[in-house]
Amino acid sequence: MDQPLARDQTISLDLKGVDILDVLKLLSQKSGLNFVAGRNVTGRVTIFAKDVGVWEAFERIISANDLAYEREGSLVNVMTSRDYELLYGVKFQERKANRVFTLKFAKAEQLATVLNQLKSSIGRVVVDPASNTIILHDTPERVEEMARFMAQLDRPTETRIFSLNYADAEKLKDKVQEFLTPGVGVFSMDARTNKVVVTDLQENLPRIEGLIRAFDEQEGEVLIEAKIVTVELSDSESFGIDWQRVFGGIDSTARSNFRVLSDIVGGTATGAALKFIEGDSSNTQIVVEALKTFGTVDTISNPRITVSNNQEAKILVGTKEAFVTVTTTVPATGSVVTSPEIQFVDVGTKLFVTPSIKRNGHVQLKIRPEVSTAKIESFQSNRIPIVTTTEAETSVLVKSGSTLIIGGLIDNKISNTKNQLPVIGNVPFLGAAFRSRINTVKKTELVLFLTPQIISPSGEHVVDFPDISPVKIVMETPPEGAAPVPSSYQAMIHDLLNEQFAKHFHATSPQAGSMTLSFLVGQDGRLIGPPEISSPQELLTQLAHAVMATVSFPPFPEGTTANQVRFRVVVDYQR
Repeated sequence: MDQPLARDQTISLDLKGVDILDVLKLLSQKSGLNFVAGRNVTGRVTIFAKDVGVWEAFERIISANDLAYEREGSLVNVMTSRDYELLYGVKFQERKANRVFTLKFAKAEQLATVLNQLKSSIGRVVVDPASNTIILHDTPERVEEMARFMAQLDRPTETRIFSLNYADAEKLKDKVQEFLTPGVGVFSMDARTNKVVVTDLQENLPRIEGLIRAFDEQEGEVLIEAKIVTVELSDSESFGIDWQRVFGGIDSTARSNFRVLSDIVGGTATGAALKFIEGDSSNTQIVVEALKTFGTVDTISNPRITVSNNQEAKILVGTKEAFVTVTTTVPATGSVVTSPEIQFVDVGTKLFVTPSIKRNGHVQLKIRPEVSTAKIESFQSNRIPIVTTTEAETSVLVKSGSTLIIGGLIDNKISNTKNQLPVIGNVPFLGAAFRSRINTVKKTELVLFLTPQIISPSGEHVVDFPDISPVKIVMETPPEGAAPVPSSYQAMIHDLLNEQFAKHFHATSPQAGSMTLSFLVGQDGRLIGPPEISSPQELLTQLAHAVMATVSFPPFPEGTTANQVRFRVVVDYQR
């Protein structure tokens, strides 16, 4: 049943204690509605409203005064709730209407899931999958609302097939389904060919395509060049290498290529000294030559390994010590059965490196070097290695092509040397004066040189990235003193968006342009509803949807009173 007025007709009311009949007369004059008031309709109305729908204002007035109404053609009969119940046998709030809808395009079962969220507490949604039919049983207003919703979704759909090159179709499923039209969109895949099939409304498919292309992106690789050396420490260096002396012994021209620990961005280390080198690989050899003044330097390994972004690389220089474990079982026959099993443990110098490629040619390195030695013991005729381990762990941001030095891993080796004169040294009691035993402590420090080099998807080395981002983001801030979140949080949002937009624009290289972006963030950092994006270029809009689908914002800082905050930004992209 259609409402007896235009949907966009609004009215402003400022009434206090006005008789209900006078209010109905005012609404009739302002909107053209025809009201018939029953004899029991009494009461006074207080309402303060600005630019609200006339019919919405009428329903609020009816509800606040325990009244009811019935529409007959162009007339609206107003009565008390009691008179309505006596007349129709049901309470006004529980009146219901029934409508049957046979869908042409949308799936009734999928659409019913959404309709069940829209119905009132007294409503029902009945589905007949065989005929693709939905039956609605609810209040007349709610039935009309759900009917309009179904009309928007029951439209022709389009199916597209996407061939994935790098992303995994199974892992992509949950991300894409969040952006499908509820009740209409369908995601399916073929694991064998790694293809994705998406069916949805035509206007939503470009957004889905942009999302899929954003995730189906080849990740870069990092070439890690490592040099592992040991330095035999003298007595004066028993506490480890004095790095100030090392760099002090280098000439001033070469020394300008080195930076100390405090200059490393994000450096956090445990049990290791850190230094930083910029320049070519010859700088590494300069440091090695400088270390020779502190003791004997031995290069034990110089591996080169390529690893994918965010994947762990492992380098082992050492041995695999074998030991035997025995499993004893007693079957029902009573005879004991033993099953020996040989296992291995890595002993030596191990290096675990996980690179994460950042913007502007930097690499975040998660590094864990480990030095272990094994002492063989026997237990019940079994060979058991007792492993002693020294390790350090650090996470540091370095520039591609620069070298990171990790030291401080000191190993003590005690050797026993027995000296005696032949024959006489073996004589009991008397021979003690002709033999001696010397314990020698040998200290060595392990030094690691790591040089990460970003490799582009084409296989070329990426030496540097532009320091200036091609994306400029301007955040619209509220007046002074009215910011719902601290400026530090706004700066964090700015940096996250700038990084993500730069990454996606670099991958697709769209035409230069700008857009406005508005989105609502909840207290937990999650987006509330879809973002509002305005741009004259469709490709920029698609990329913006892809960015907002992947970006993750942090929760609001402690002390923030706002439950949700709307951010408005202007994105300007220059090629």
